[in-house]
Amino acid sequence: MTLSREQIENGYEALFDERTRAAHLATLLEAHRNESSRWPTVLTVRKFAALFDVPAAELGAFFGLLRQSNGKREVWVDVVRSPDTGWLVGDAMTNAQARAFGMMQMLAD
Repeated sequence: MTLSREQIENGYEALFDERTRAAHLATLLEAHRNESSRWPTVLTVRKFAALFDVPAAELGAFFGLLRQSNGKREVWVDVVRSPDTGWLVGDAMTNAQARAFGMMQMLAD
């Protein structure tokens, strides 16, 4: 399915609030300027999630960084750099993570 730029922009604005969109852009720009890979790391995601007061798990999912937590500890899986690790997350994504991860996948296609 091919979506127009306008359809993607409308979906992005409808699915994500202004703070989340701002955190997404800021995280991407920070990584582009300061990471050798030009892609966000968990540390960058955590920093900007705190700065913009948005959930780190949702923000990370925009970049294929999927977080699971059992309350006592958390595990981050990088499905962009290591696609074969996706099974570690399985069906455990929250709806917010799934929306953000789905948006990333749609934009990558």
